[in-house]
Amino acid sequence: MPQLRAAGVGVAAITPDSPDVLRRFASSYAIDYPLLGDIGGRVIDTFGLLNPNIVPNERQAPGIPFPGHFLLDVDGRVMAKSFTGDLRHRPSGTALVAEHFGHYEGPHAVVETDEIRAVIRMSTNRLFGGQEAAVRVDLDIAVGWHVYAPGVEPPYRRLEVDLEGDLLASQTFQWPAPDEVRFDALDATLPVYDGRVRATGRLRLRWSPPPSIFGGLDEAVRRRAIAPGTYALNGVLRYQACRDDLCLEPRELRFTLPIEVEPTAAPPRDDPPVTHAEHD
Repeated sequence: MPQLRAAGVGVAAITPDSPDVLRRFASSYAIDYPLLGDIGGRVIDTFGLLNPNIVPNERQAPGIPFPGHFLLDVDGRVMAKSFTGDLRHRPSGTALVAEHFGHYEGPHAVVETDEIRAVIRMSTNRLFGGQEAAVRVDLDIAVGWHVYAPGVEPPYRRLEVDLEGDLLASQTFQWPAPDEVRFDALDATLPVYDGRVRATGRLRLRWSPPPSIFGGLDEAVRRRAIAPGTYALNGVLRYQACRDDLCLEPRELRFTLPIEVEPTAAPPRDDPPVTHAEHD
């Protein structure tokens, strides 16, 4: 929340729960932004967010939406949006703000050689299991050098960033269009980058079952739960740098980003079960 407010962004969440349920939920977990109760999910349905795969029961109010966020301007117009098709997978509130305004306020890592310098930034390092963060890679290539862009065929090494480890469920990066350069010595036209390059993407932690549903899960699924705490997210930048008269061997530069996995809250004891309210 402080990151979003520092960027001038206000937060509100909408769920199909009653005001009484939302009031108790906000009090139990010290939520200090508005929780709006869309009784019956009529507004959610009008917005086209209704999840038809969920059948209402005694634990879930009718009108469960697909999880996600809208980023609105002061006039209520949609500037950006991010939704998933699975209740276990949710974007962080910082992701849209980072992607739209460039506020990557999470941790960053720097790797550099004589040929390149790369800074890898995250929108936040505080995530729940199944949640997404935005990632940005800023690459400066030394004058006179170039690197082979994604899409180049072997034996040339393409530029890529790869995040590793069991903590991750997925990652995606979008690289800009490269220059197609003719290399007479190689008798080939190849995609390359030089100068300054920026890529953006998303990473998502694997889903972790909350304690409130452990009783309904088998042991194999429970073992997949991510214990709250600080983790090291390892990554590698791969590239091959060349000049007009020289090509270096492909290189791998390793880096680490800290991730703080937040505890997933169980519903307050003796209170009725509640549906999802957005977390920052």
